[in-house]
Amino acid sequence: MQKLLPYILTFLSCVSPALAQERLAYDEFINIVRKFHPVAQQAYLQTDIAKAELLSARGAFEPSVYLNKNEKQFDSKNYYTYLTSELKVPTWYGIDFKAGTENNQGYYTNPEISKGRSSFVGASVALGKGLLIDKRRAAVKQAREMVAYSDQERRLMLNELLYEATAAYYEWQNAFFLKQLADSLLQTNQQRYQFIKNGVTLGDRPAIDTVETLAQLQSFEFLQTEAQQNLNNAGFELGNFLWQENEQAYQLPTFVQPDISLINRPLLPLSDYLNEAAMHPKLQQAQIKSNVLGIERQLKFQSLLPTFNLNYNLLNKDYTFFAEPHLFQNNYKWGFTIGLPLFLREARAEYRKANLKITQQTWENRILFTEQQNKVNKYFNDAVQLQRQLEIYQQTVNNYRRLYQAELTKFNNGESSLFLVNSRENKLFEAQQKLISLQAKVAKAVVGVDYATGRLAQ
Repeated sequence: MQKLLPYILTFLSCVSPALAQERLAYDEFINIVRKFHPVAQQAYLQTDIAKAELLSARGAFEPSVYLNKNEKQFDSKNYYTYLTSELKVPTWYGIDFKAGTENNQGYYTNPEISKGRSSFVGASVALGKGLLIDKRRAAVKQAREMVAYSDQERRLMLNELLYEATAAYYEWQNAFFLKQLADSLLQTNQQRYQFIKNGVTLGDRPAIDTVETLAQLQSFEFLQTEAQQNLNNAGFELGNFLWQENEQAYQLPTFVQPDISLINRPLLPLSDYLNEAAMHPKLQQAQIKSNVLGIERQLKFQSLLPTFNLNYNLLNKDYTFFAEPHLFQNNYKWGFTIGLPLFLREARAEYRKANLKITQQTWENRILFTEQQNKVNKYFNDAVQLQRQLEIYQQTVNNYRRLYQAELTKFNNGESSLFLVNSRENKLFEAQQKLISLQAKVAKAVVGVDYATGRLAQ
């Protein structure tokens, strides 16, 4: 339906507006917004960007191949020719493996370099600082958290968008019902005016009654044009949320009508909403921020540890990597590095800052949780009270209608006046207007509870 709606509406508008009674139901409208609105598309891009960042961070653990050649020729002599190839394989657990070959030739080859063809296999490992976590692993972990953060950002953007779209739809529906009410009352007053004119012509009514009836008729003509204006403007506002699959905005034709049935969504128990609120995207993002800071603290703690890096290479002549697999008897190269700042001022300061940031974020999380719970309570209270008000006011409108019908009956029997009939009719119209607006408020308030819990984006 969503993809075909623009084509159906275009066809109907070309046939005849009188025949075109296409209705845009709320669920269909929301599906269109969810699929085609630019903000919805941008929301999904947030996750794609974060996944690209994660892929970039994982690049630090990619195996790498290097080829290096240095050659010097001077005075018809080959001073040296160095040809080195190397494969490096970093791992998640802090051990970096490497293997390679060397071919070193020339009259003036560096004495420290093995002349001729040779090969090596080795590894380097951090046994102190960087053993449990280093910058590479921290970057990947934080990137993973940011993927989850961006997914919550997507939910947050969709939640805001769908709530705004829902409000626009209910405003449009409300304007449509008010326009229908104004049309009905205008038609009633047109018929009454004609009836009074006929009565004056026949001598059954005083001529002044036509003035009274005409004034009432003109009042409803004005209200009808005002209702039409509000309906058109509400349709324009609704058009802000209507987009086509080809990424083009779509303006809703004036003959399209909203769903004529009221959208009654039952309220769940408050405890259900409060439980849902704990999973609100904002709260999830706050927790993810805490996780990212926790990873940062782990990394800063490593600065308090001494540097202890161990390197070992197994050497072999020619290109036979494991011809003599005796690790510490012959053909090997190894070494280690140990270091530690004497006062650890920078390391201690950075670690303390990391702890303070976590404490600060913890307080922010608690404040946000309390605010979110109170927001749900507020929206739920509004919905409950508005539902009660609606029940009361429905009875009020029924009573106004009974008074109007009774006054109209007395007028038809010659026991009342047009002034009293018009007065009762105006009171009934005002009450019906308020009832229609109250119905829209109730519908928005119920959806507002879902919005407060973040459920709209699910």
